[in-house]
Amino acid sequence: MTGYKEQGYLYLENFFSEFEIVRIEKNLDKFHQKWMEENASYYEKGLLNSHSLTSGNYLNEEDKTALFQFITQDKLQAIIKTVFSETPIFLNTQLFFDPKNGEQKNYWHRDIQYTGMSVEEQKVAIGNQNVVHFRIPMRKESGIELIPKTHREWDLPEEFEVRNSLNGAVPSDDLKRGKVIGLNRGDVLVFSANMIHRGIYGQNRFSLDVLFCDNIPQMRNFIDRNNYPSKEILENLDNTELFGL
Repeated sequence: MTGYKEQGYLYLENFFSEFEIVRIEKNLDKFHQKWMEENASYYEKGLLNSHSLTSGNYLNEEDKTALFQFITQDKLQAIIKTVFSETPIFLNTQLFFDPKNGEQKNYWHRDIQYTGMSVEEQKVAIGNQNVVHFRIPMRKESGIELIPKTHREWDLPEEFEVRNSLNGAVPSDDLKRGKVIGLNRGDVLVFSANMIHRGIYGQNRFSLDVLFCDNIPQMRNFIDRNNYPSKEILENLDNTELFGL
């Protein structure tokens, strides 16, 4: 697990057992079905992910408890300790699926480009602010394409143009340094949200992302406490320091 700090990602095959995946899969399916019913118009317009599985009323307390127990389990905590130099805090959950339109193009991006920061501010922030995705596929999928080391290094000129649709480039253009990592059920891909990456659509993908971030004021501003466990759920969890406790 030593490669993350240099490369910006870790790929761990067969990390979760079938039992562990099945335990949360039914809750993910339940959330997704209800989300699709209420957000059909957004799905029609091209949306390809949902978020905040642990807030709202799509899941009951028992469902949320199972999901939080999965998130806080010791084997995930072991990875977290290798990725973060200090204890991070839980940020959110997301589900990723295919867009309705099979011809919809994917797009290179850094998550930080959607925060409202200027380019110069982004260049500084990737050196001292960390958000990390733990991607856990429920089925075999084409995975993620990423550019190693860009969690700490800025774009090459071509990459910046593609990511920002400059000089005739578009975000779906191929990039020379891209590395595709296909995923299977039970795998986990840990990657920095700071790095240049894009999802690869197809194969009816259905993946859970669990996000953690540095426990610093700049990051805490993005946390919705409605996504955090209730007092009753906390009593059934390990590693509650992930919620700033």
